Amino acid sequence: MRALVVNEFGSPEVLCLRDFPDPTLGEQDLLIEVHASALNPIDFKIRRGALAKNRSFPFVLGFDVSGIIRAVGKEVSGFSPGDAVYASPSLVRNGANAEFVCVDARTVAPKPRSLDHLHAASLPLVTLTAWEALYDRVGLDGTETVLVQGGGGGVGHVAIQLARLRGCRVLATASRNESMQLCLEMGADVVINYREEDVIQRINQETNGYGCEVVFDCVGGDVFDWSPTCVRANGHMISIAGGGADMSEACNKLFVRNATLHFEMMGVPTMYGVNPEKQGEILRQAAAQVDLGHLRVHVSRVFDLEQLQEAHSLQEQGHVVGKLALRVLN
Repeated sequence: MRALVVNEFGSPEVLCLRDFPDPTLGEQDLLIEVHASALNPIDFKIRRGALAKNRSFPFVLGFDVSGIIRAVGKEVSGFSPGDAVYASPSLVRNGANAEFVCVDARTVAPKPRSLDHLHAASLPLVTLTAWEALYDRVGLDGTETVLVQGGGGGVGHVAIQLARLRGCRVLATASRNESMQLCLEMGADVVINYREEDVIQRINQETNGYGCEVVFDCVGGDVFDWSPTCVRANGHMISIAGGGADMSEACNKLFVRNATLHFEMMGVPTMYGVNPEKQGEILRQAAAQVDLGHLRVHVSRVFDLEQLQEAHSLQEQGHVVGKLALRVLN
């Protein structure tokens, strides 16, 4: 099969299009013919050397997929060859930047009927991340004011929608006009331009000085460090990227607020074998919301497999609005 492989850790230039062995079907796997994949920050982080333990060269990235089942493992039930499905492949197996990928069937769901493969492939990883963070970690009940840091990104624009689906008031940060407009389209009640406004001061104004019950940090680094200042007493902060130089100070700020810090890494269930079936169920529920018109994904650009180096470079710059999709088969 054709695949874009990583031959060594490094810049986007280490990605190489070549013939690669077809994946080996495990007893709990589905062999999926990849029609589309999508990019996420984890792609370039692994390309640069993250999660390197037990990983051998060459390997294939791509942790979103939408396609057609071509073979079913011996222990799999509920799926058949020919089914259209979507999923987020394991972070520690070969991914979907190839014509075929094997995915644990327990993490797979039928593709939303209303979406083409390019849009369906852009949903799994960001939806799982936002869903687990807001619904499983925090347990939103609709009474909260939620601040989404980086609301115009992949996870951020889905998080806005999920919080709104629960009836929450949603504040979001962004900077460029396109990102701010996307936040509003996704349902944010207030969008704060972090380059032009003092975010902490604006949050105080919007919450009468109390702060937000939930702060969802989709950016990391310095944003993680000052985000605790926006958390209400007895509130929650969630991070998908971790802190910068002042992480200990950030934790101290949360301590004096009696606030809870959650880290969210959606790859854990398949990395450690912890309830992977939950992810399949989340994607089933998400597909239902998509088909009802309550959840959507914004794809800002589409690349062909041969253009993956360019797509990685763009993703790595950190200013992607929504998602970048990858066309594998027409």
